[in-house]
Amino acid sequence: MNSPDIRFPTQAFLQLMNLFQPSRVRYNRRVFCNRNLRMEKIEAIGLDMDYTLAVYKIEFDQLAFDLTCQRLVERYQFPREMLGFRYDPEFAIRGLVIDMRNGNIFKMDRHRHVSRAFHGTRRLGSERRVELYRKNLIHLSRPQYFLVDTLFSLPETHLYAQTVDLLDSLGQGSADNYESYYRAIRRVVDEIHQDGTLKQAVLRDLPRYVERDNDIAYTLERFIDAGKKIFLVTNSDWDYSDPMMSFLLDDVIPGTHRWTDYFHTIIVSANKPRFFTQTTPLVPEKDAKESDAGKVFRGGSLRKLEERLQTAGDKVLYIGDHIYGDMLKSKRASTWRTTMVIPEMETELDNMESVREEFLKLDRFFQRRQDLNVELNYQQRLLLSLVQLQDMASANGDYRNPIPELAQVSEKNVAETRRALRMAERGYQETMKIVHAPFNPRWGMLFQESSVHSVLGAQVEQYACTYTSRFSDFLAYSPVHYFRTPRDVLPHEREG
Repeated sequence: MNSPDIRFPTQAFLQLMNLFQPSRVRYNRRVFCNRNLRMEKIEAIGLDMDYTLAVYKIEFDQLAFDLTCQRLVERYQFPREMLGFRYDPEFAIRGLVIDMRNGNIFKMDRHRHVSRAFHGTRRLGSERRVELYRKNLIHLSRPQYFLVDTLFSLPETHLYAQTVDLLDSLGQGSADNYESYYRAIRRVVDEIHQDGTLKQAVLRDLPRYVERDNDIAYTLERFIDAGKKIFLVTNSDWDYSDPMMSFLLDDVIPGTHRWTDYFHTIIVSANKPRFFTQTTPLVPEKDAKESDAGKVFRGGSLRKLEERLQTAGDKVLYIGDHIYGDMLKSKRASTWRTTMVIPEMETELDNMESVREEFLKLDRFFQRRQDLNVELNYQQRLLLSLVQLQDMASANGDYRNPIPELAQVSEKNVAETRRALRMAERGYQETMKIVHAPFNPRWGMLFQESSVHSVLGAQVEQYACTYTSRFSDFLAYSPVHYFRTPRDVLPHEREG
């Protein structure tokens, strides 16, 4: 990197002005914290490439969808009707589960409770949903389930749903067919990624398929100027990574012509998640340019990378987009700190901001409903006690006691509390509809299912120390910022 000069503070100041509202970071560009993270203690920062630095546009999903359909029909003789399938980018979200034996797609909360499911593209009836997913605990490790945990999986999820509809319309909808067709779709998606079909199409027109965020370069430079080593670990090969990163970073900052100048170490074809558990040595990338010699490698392992970086453990922050391949495996194999990049969260946060007042109103209705339930329980117990006392007095021949009048007052209180509870419930449900309106009409909010975390929300909370919508969101913070988590509280601590 070139030494800092007068242009960098100017550029950084302009970037910060764009990211700030008065006294706070713009809501959809914040870095959120699950576990305290002192950036001043971080010595090395690692980055994934796909969907972390290289964020793909909807056109990329459409391309993957179309190429998969074409190959299924032309090479594997799938029904030609599949060529008429149309991709809906709003159909699926991350965190869904594909039940390939039943042709279903469903969303769970953190307790494995399924409250919404689709058979193909059609909503599954409640009786069938309960029969399949309420009587037995769902184990996602079973072969029939596939967790949609990466943005790359969204096109194939909609493709599978339409395939289920097609099989049903042809009278071929059976467990064996649902499963075999999904496995074929999954295999072809892997093929077009691995054999270069998809990547070559992307490289021919990068601006069409990939967002170019110039703030990435300034964010990297700020970290470097703060003395942190930057490394890249991607499963993509050099022939794809080099032009992709060149598109993102070359010549963004005057004086920094080559993207590799930002990185201490670059690892391609990393074979994650096994990268985090194996002990394979770093192999120099033979196709790298001579100017990049000594910093570009293939394969390798976490331990060998730590030796090269001369730092390890919680002094390393790794930033990626994949719960399993980036977050979970790095957490289980090391004490690296983690940040998860969730590109679709930016829209989610915009939607939340648009109904912020309704969210607050919903909380008030929730608390009101809870308080009235407690009050109703008290009034019902009081009425029952009065009735029992009245029965005892009648049995003893005492007809002059005031209990009947008290019981009438109690009955009135019970009726009024019930009426207030019904009104609070109605207000809660009406406000809930307003709150949910901006979000996905099939699946709702990304991190929530009903009133608890979705599977994705629970995984982000468990495995990501911090999370944000894009890597360049760090530009709004000092490179030595102290990210603090809100205090954990149990229900008994919230209620007084």
